[in-house]
This record gives sequence, structure tokens and C-alpha cells, in this order.
Amino acid sequence: MMQAIAQGSQDAFLELTTRYQQRVLNFAFRFLGTREEAEDVVQETFLRLFKGANAYDARGTLTAFVFRIVRNLCIDRFRKKSPELLDRLPDPLDNQTPHDYLDRKQAMASLADAVRTLPENQCTAVILRHTEELSYREIAEIMGVSTSAVESLLVRGRRTLRKQLGMGVLGE
Repeated sequence: MMQAIAQGSQDAFLELTTRYQQRVLNFAFRFLGTREEAEDVVQETFLRLFKGANAYDARGTLTAFVFRIVRNLCIDRFRKKSPELLDRLPDPLDNQTPHDYLDRKQAMASLADAVRTLPENQCTAVILRHTEELSYREIAEIMGVSTSAVESLLVRGRRTLRKQLGMGVLGE
């Protein structure tokens, strides 16, 4: 697909954006915490994919290539901003009372804030594992580290989140 994009195929680029746009947006939103910044990162990610199609190394996976770009863009933006609260949460479950919904909303906001305070590598690993549900091997490829390093990042990240939130969050 990237070879076709490098040769100017608009259909291949459309397929790429269709396949990855929502996943890139979800990752960027969880990493940065604002929809506006996440949407900017999505645009920049696909612009870089289009312009840098020749740089794609087919030995790695396309998913890793895409997420490496979005991760780097998120890190750049994250370093330039102060933490903000999560402003969009899932709709309440049908059987929740307003009080249950408020508690859940506050817990989700606290979790999102806590994840964004983790060191960049831990934040990335936690989001890729628990939001994107990627394997340790895929995360390792995206981050350019070993699978044992990913495991260590996740353990440390989960431990820090449990301490910050005072509860059992994100199972080992």
C-alpha cells in the first residue's frame, strides 16, 4: 500500500486513511486529552504518511509505522502543553443513576489525567495496550524497544496509576 502511495495512488491513500483514521484519532485523543489537538495530529500524521511514503520500510508492519508517527507527533505536542481534563466521555449505561454516571465520569477523568502524567514511554505503552489492544510485540515495534521493555513499562505504568488513583486500575 505504501509503495502505491509513493507512486501517487489516491485510492491507496484513501484506503490507508479509512483503515487508520479512527485508531489514530483515538490514540491522539487519549494521549493529548483534547479533541482539537487530536484532530490536528491526525491531519499531520496522514500528511507525513503521504509525503514520507518512500521512507516506509516493508520489513516492519504498517501499523507500527503509522503509530510511530502519531506517537512522535503526540509527544511533541504533549511537551508543549500543560495537562487538561478529559472533556468527552462515553455515554452512561442504561441502568446507571445520575449519581453513578457522575462517579464514573469523575473516575474516567481522573484516570485520563493520571495516564497523561505518566512518563511518555509508559503513557504510550498503556494507551496502545489498553485502548488499542495491541500485542506486546506490536507495541515494541512501534516504540522501537524490546517486548520485555514494553512489559516493564506497563508494569511501572500500572503501578503508578494504582498509586495515584488509590485503587486497582488496569490489571497486571
